[in-house]
Amino acid sequence: MNSAKHNAQPETASGWFARVQAGALSDAERRDFEHWRDTSPENALAYAQCELAWELTGALAGEPEFATGAKATDDTASRGLTLRDWRIWGSVAASVTLATTLVLNAEVDSGQRYQTDIGEQRVVHLKDGSSVMLNTNSILQVSFSRHQRSLILERGEAFFSVAKNPNRPFVVEVAGTEVRALGTAFNIEKQHDNVEVAVTQGLVEVSAQRRFWQEANQTHLRPGQGVTWHASTTAKLLTPTPINLERVTAWQASKLYFDNDRLADALAEYNRYTKRQFVLVDDTLADQRISGVFNVGDDKALTFALEKSLGARILATDNRVLVLAEQ
Repeated sequence: MNSAKHNAQPETASGWFARVQAGALSDAERRDFEHWRDTSPENALAYAQCELAWELTGALAGEPEFATGAKATDDTASRGLTLRDWRIWGSVAASVTLATTLVLNAEVDSGQRYQTDIGEQRVVHLKDGSSVMLNTNSILQVSFSRHQRSLILERGEAFFSVAKNPNRPFVVEVAGTEVRALGTAFNIEKQHDNVEVAVTQGLVEVSAQRRFWQEANQTHLRPGQGVTWHASTTAKLLTPTPINLERVTAWQASKLYFDNDRLADALAEYNRYTKRQFVLVDDTLADQRISGVFNVGDDKALTFALEKSLGARILATDNRVLVLAEQ
């Protein structure tokens, strides 16, 4: 292939798509096309989107010029394209570019806000193939661009299953903490200014907001590791610790897992899932310990455990369950 002809090769997905659709590629040009497509994931994705856009539109399928171009002979391919040929391919390429833009824009989410009420859980399927399970009383903002998948967990808890795309990082911002993943699964819980990140699969990078005089506050988490971050103590370095994955993911099966937890903390966790609140009337019970797995919203089971294990007295109303120390 001479240099002039080589320089005439298209460099865009829409340009190559037009040539391939017209059947005007010589063997050498076919090899050039395959080399271009296989050079990078971006090229392969862009070409696949052209194919999809073409299937969706079919706008030029019956155009006379396109039909004429599709019948181009090997002799035409071998002698190079004439000015008229390039006008035909340019028309096709422009139409495919427009259709491809529509497909690309369909993958760009200008901003969605997802919310769950107290006691509600919800699974959100994102446009990139990722999914998010929102726990009770949670708010998540999603804003995708072509270069980054950006999310903000305003409050509550969410479990993220991330579709791999090294060229389009998946970044969750929460209380001054940035959690970045390429292809993984992890849990984030935000209660007030406390954040806990736990990884069940893959690798994530956690970067906390810091002042310019502080050391870099960043760490990497592997499966079975987690980190707790308090937004009000910006000087504290992030330190990975082992986590109990059964406990972290119990809420996804509508269960609560307590393992020698303070009663005050356990009741606060239980209250996240119900509008009928458990209230500790006597502070002497606050530091008592409780263990067990409870179904979300099963007031009777929790009440039974409090009475039998801790000797607490229970006074229940329609709106509250009062927990008192034994007389």
